[in-house]
This record gives sequence, C-alpha cells and structure tokens, in this order.
Amino acid sequence: MVAEERMIAAEVLKAMAHPVRLGVLEILANGERTVTQLYEELGCGQSMMSQQLKILCQQKLVEIRKEGTQKYCSLCNRDFLKLFDCMHKHLRVFLNFEE
Repeated sequence: MVAEERMIAAEVLKAMAHPVRLGVLEILANGERTVTQLYEELGCGQSMMSQQLKILCQQKLVEIRKEGTQKYCSLCNRDFLKLFDCMHKHLRVFLNFEE
C-alpha cells in the first residue's frame, strides 16, 4: 500500500471501530434490515443509530434505500465479513476470549 491508500484504509477501519457499528455490520451479514430493526436489535436509540449509519455510509460499508416511509439498510461489500472471521479467531486464539 502507498501512504495515501493506508490513510484511506485507516478511515474505513475507524468507521468500523465502534460497538454499535460492528453490530450493524454483523446483523446486516444476515440480510437487509430496516433502521428500526437495527436500533431495536442493538438496544440503542434512533438518533444514535442514525449517527452510526451515517459513518458507515460515508465509507461505503452500508447503503440505505428508502421504500415508502421505511429505510432499508444492507451491506455494500460482503467481502468485509471476512474481517469478522479474522477478528473472531484473534479474540479466541490470541486474547483467550471465551463466550
């Protein structure tokens, strides 16, 4: 990677570096959800969810489509889910995390 690419990659990783945003990505791994479903599943408020989705959308990790009064969220790039596999392995093998 060149320096500029590392800077952009760091911004994408920063966008993922929040428990709610990680939760959004994990939930969307199972398919499209409404904004309401997301904030209810993650136990946060609508305002908090809107802020977190804005960050994920800015980095093209999540996209939102509107249908009537509902907003539906989905992943832009399912390849990012591979990072979750790496993280799960790291947590269990190297950090001795047990569920």
